Amino acid sequence: MSTEYETTVDATVRTATEDDAEEIMALWNGYAETLADYDERFRIEEGGREKWRTYFTTSLVESSRGDILLAEDGDGEVVGALEARVVGGHPVFNFGKHGQVYGHYVHEAYRDAGVGRALLEAAEEWFREREMDFWRIDVLYGVAESAVYESFGMQPMEAVYEKEL
Repeated sequence: MSTEYETTVDATVRTATEDDAEEIMALWNGYAETLADYDERFRIEEGGREKWRTYFTTSLVESSRGDILLAEDGDGEVVGALEARVVGGHPVFNFGKHGQVYGHYVHEAYRDAGVGRALLEAAEEWFREREMDFWRIDVLYGVAESAVYESFGMQPMEAVYEKEL
C-alpha cells in the first residue's frame, strides 16, 4: 500500500511499492554515478544492484523502520527519490531514535524545480508520523546542493574527516 504526501510544489510524493523497483533502480544508478564523480569508491561493485534490489524488497517495502519516498511529475514519471529511515539511539548519549535520510536524488532534468524540496517535505512528515524528535541527512562535503538543506531550515551538525591508508 502506498501513501501520498502533500507538497508545496507541483509534484506528487508517495511511498514506493515493490512494483516500483525498476524505476527506483534507474534513479539509484544516477545517484551512484553522481557519488562516484566525487569519489571512485562509490562505484557499484559487481552484484551491487541485485543486492540493493533485495534490500529494497525485503527491508523497505511496507516496513515500519524505513520507506523509499518517490517524487512523480505530472505524467506519473518517477523523477526523484530518497530513503527515510528510523535509526536507533545511542548507548551513552541522550540521543534517542531519530530520522535519517539516505540517497536524496532528483533526476538532472528536474533539478531546481522544487522536486528535491518536495521529497524533503514528505520525509519530514514521514518522521513526524513516527514521532521522531529530529532527523538528519548526510551530504558530501563541498557539494553545492548543501545550500538546499540549509534553506530547508537544517543546520550542519557534524563533519566527518577521513584519511586513506
